[in-house]
Amino acid sequence: MIKILFVEDTLYDVELASRELSRNGVPHASQRVDTEHDLREALEKFDPDLVLSDFSMPHFDGLSALEIVKQLAPDLPFVFVSGRIGEEQAIESLKRGASDYVVKTNLSRLPSAVTRVLEQARERDERIKVEQELRLRDRAIEACVNPIVIVDVQEPGMPLIYVNGAFESITGYTREEAVGRNCRFLQGTDTEQPELEKLRAAIREQRPASVLLRNYHKDGSMFLNELYIAPVNEGGDGVRHFVGVLYDVTQIKRYQEDLEHQANYDALTGLANRNLLHERIQQALIHAKRYEQMLTIVFIDMDNFKLVNDSMGHGAGDELITTVGTRLQNCVRAGDTVARIGGDEFVLLLINQNMQSGVSHVMQRIQQEMTKPVQIRGQDIVVTCSMGIASYPADGMDVESLLANADAAMYRAKSQGRNNFQFYEREMNAMTGQRLALERDLWRALENEEFFLLYQPQIDLASGHIIGVEALIRWSHPRRGLIPPLDFIPMAEHNGLIIPIGTWVLRTACRQMCELRAERFPPLRVAVNLSARQLAEKNFIEVIRSTLHATGIDPACLELELTESMVMHNVEQVISVLIALNDMGIQLSLDDFGTGFSSLAYLKRFPIDRLKIDQSFIFNCDSDQDDAVIAQSIIALAHNLKIKVIAEGVEREQHLAFLKQYGCDEAQGYLIGRPLTFDELRARLLTDK
Repeated sequence: MIKILFVEDTLYDVELASRELSRNGVPHASQRVDTEHDLREALEKFDPDLVLSDFSMPHFDGLSALEIVKQLAPDLPFVFVSGRIGEEQAIESLKRGASDYVVKTNLSRLPSAVTRVLEQARERDERIKVEQELRLRDRAIEACVNPIVIVDVQEPGMPLIYVNGAFESITGYTREEAVGRNCRFLQGTDTEQPELEKLRAAIREQRPASVLLRNYHKDGSMFLNELYIAPVNEGGDGVRHFVGVLYDVTQIKRYQEDLEHQANYDALTGLANRNLLHERIQQALIHAKRYEQMLTIVFIDMDNFKLVNDSMGHGAGDELITTVGTRLQNCVRAGDTVARIGGDEFVLLLINQNMQSGVSHVMQRIQQEMTKPVQIRGQDIVVTCSMGIASYPADGMDVESLLANADAAMYRAKSQGRNNFQFYEREMNAMTGQRLALERDLWRALENEEFFLLYQPQIDLASGHIIGVEALIRWSHPRRGLIPPLDFIPMAEHNGLIIPIGTWVLRTACRQMCELRAERFPPLRVAVNLSARQLAEKNFIEVIRSTLHATGIDPACLELELTESMVMHNVEQVISVLIALNDMGIQLSLDDFGTGFSSLAYLKRFPIDRLKIDQSFIFNCDSDQDDAVIAQSIIALAHNLKIKVIAEGVEREQHLAFLKQYGCDEAQGYLIGRPLTFDELRARLLTDK
């Protein structure tokens, strides 16, 4: 339905025009104005699609109305409908921007005139939009800091037909020197490169590819070129053009390490600085929220450090700070972070320290280490520290609140005599007994069959059908009721129970999927989350084999879900395990992609079937441009590597529309379905048939 604004002093004429439009199938809503003030207000508030105006009115004339409309809404169609407009006046109105004119004595022409001017406006808007997009793309390509080339692969010799300005500035070759030649001139005489055949194969097979080549500037100096190529689908028979993007990674690698070190590490101690600490806490929070784990921040301040500085000088103070930093590093695990944030202040980031007793053990180890004398300039100095502790999620949900609360706890330690540690909330000490009791119950939970599984549906975005589920463990405590995974999964990781619990989850999920298959449901893929400790077990592959044998599940229906942080530790060993699983026919997915410190160089070596876009990028993908670009990039990257993409955290229709628009393969989330019991899943599958 269109919105029509009538500029007309006679209500009867408006009714005649509206009746004629409705009778000829032009649905509309209308509003009438007859003064300049009302016209200006209606243009803003009514926001019409079309203006129909009389030519002569008591309060102001139609040409004045036209001038106002062209001033406030230049592209808004404007048609005169008048009984007093002459030929000269009509021509003048068209010159001033009117779209058409209709004589009131011939209102039968009005519907066709309205339809025509609206169609012209729509075509004009679409044409302008296309032209703007083309101009923007041309400017973007030309302004791109990376060399971009286009090759005609159907011409003999596959010559370059376009290079942008960045190509000229980086390679040293002008457009005139490059266009018309095959790209191989950039290799000079260095033509025996293993990735060249990979490049040729991609062109033959008309598919995207990425290769690393040794190329040479015009002056003969070598640069490493990370080249990405993709076919341009123009329709017709075959692909005629390929577009290539060149990345001179030589300079990047040359400066990357120095720049990263300066930006992220303390110059005196070599420890993480405030910037890197914030980044690591943020990443740890994302991981902790996803896996319902805990993390701990410890704020450390050296006691009486100023006395050393004042009595022995700043050089001695620097030596002492360096020694303390080394000792702190020796007191934490490899995955934890020690940062110096200024002066004599340090911060520890302890990952997955789920028990207060575990944190206390680290604190006691630090205290013992600090009591050892430090010899500086021939003097033995004993250092003590005051330490404050805050944990996620109990003491804060973001970086700033956790650091502030740990700092406040440190000051309480100072006020209580120094050389001690304090938790942010005293109540946490009283909760220690409860946590220990819960850990004791956890040891019996598996034996007492207190665990059960929920299944969250995963759908194929093209068909809308359920094609898989993610298995999620829950604990039904006989006295406390349902225990959140946050309260027992980290505990199980800490005490090693995650190994038998993980095996139970794996076998139960496979067995229940086989039960569905026996009931003649279509094959359903089940995704089972792995822990880092499971993956590191020496008999892990044998556990998987025995599970397949005991349950009879088709290996292709089992998907093992890993996280970036898991696969990026001990990469070579992980790759060998993943290859073994892949050879068994089991599918593999990489969870939380984009939130960790992933390496694309390793990603292409992993036999991954599926990348899962983290929900932190999906939640605002329809409103946050950065999240949208990240999600689009992950989808494009995965597809170029022949990997499917599944998005989690789909909670709104806008999420679903976005993912479909950019070619995501699969999705899961509360919009699609909440986690279901096995019986609820069976009922849902019946409705999905």
